Amino acid sequence: MNYDLAIIGAGPAGLSAGIYASRGQLKTILFGDETKSNLYKSHIIANYFAIPGSPTGPELTKLGLQQAIGFGTEHRRAEIVDITVNTDGTFKLKDSQQSFYQSKAIILATGQSYILSGIKGEQEYTGKGVSYCVTCDGFFFKDKSVVVIGNSDYAAEEAIQLLSYTKQITILSHGKEFTISPAFQKELDIHQIKCLKTPRLASIEGENKVDTVTFAKPLDDGQTTLATEGVFMAVGIAGANAFAQKLGLEMEGNYIKVDKNGNTNIPGLFAAGDCTGSPPQVASSVGNGCNAALSAIKLIRGLNNYIQYN
Repeated sequence: MNYDLAIIGAGPAGLSAGIYASRGQLKTILFGDETKSNLYKSHIIANYFAIPGSPTGPELTKLGLQQAIGFGTEHRRAEIVDITVNTDGTFKLKDSQQSFYQSKAIILATGQSYILSGIKGEQEYTGKGVSYCVTCDGFFFKDKSVVVIGNSDYAAEEAIQLLSYTKQITILSHGKEFTISPAFQKELDIHQIKCLKTPRLASIEGENKVDTVTFAKPLDDGQTTLATEGVFMAVGIAGANAFAQKLGLEMEGNYIKVDKNGNTNIPGLFAAGDCTGSPPQVASSVGNGCNAALSAIKLIRGLNNYIQYN
């Protein structure tokens, strides 16, 4: 099956790219399960331009997917497991069902794929006190007692961002040694954010929303539970850029390096959204997806300039 453009990722960046590419008359296919995107996990989106009424993440995701399909984007929920570059610079993709696709260009919009901790109740309470994004959900925990689960600089960064909303913050190591750098530790100390070395967490509990975390073993003081009104997961970010090493994509830390138009160091391979280190906001991801799609249209059509006016 041959396409002009293959988009990997069904979050806001990928869906936006699909809308623009299909309107630009590219034969476009989009891969990914939209229910696994971080937008879909968000319970309320209250700050997206000109969308009043605070739609839920699933509602906004559904509308975006419908719009992309309406313009002609084909959608496959299958996972892409392999990408190779053909000798002519086009791409061959293989999905989890062993199907193959050929594409003239690719947009990676795989997002930040957060690692599930394995704690009982994590998925059940997502959107009910469990969150993966301080920037997205911190507002809903204003002046509440929260815990951050993780042991690295990522956990420290999330905790420091939470200071904009609450001062009642504890980082739980979840059975590991802390690996927080001196610079981050200094910030935590200044703001009196407590780092508590704990056994693994066994469960996250509550009635209609989170109110307790339970440890697999007692703490040093004998406690087996800790009361909390919110849990921010920061056990690490699984490389949404899993193809980067094989393809030779240039990276900046854990993120794919792109220019302002979504170009990577590989011609015809673009990236957009959270996987590029862009702020994890719907507005940013939508803009990134638009830019990458316009770049793909110009490349495939051999144009120096291209604008969609309406």
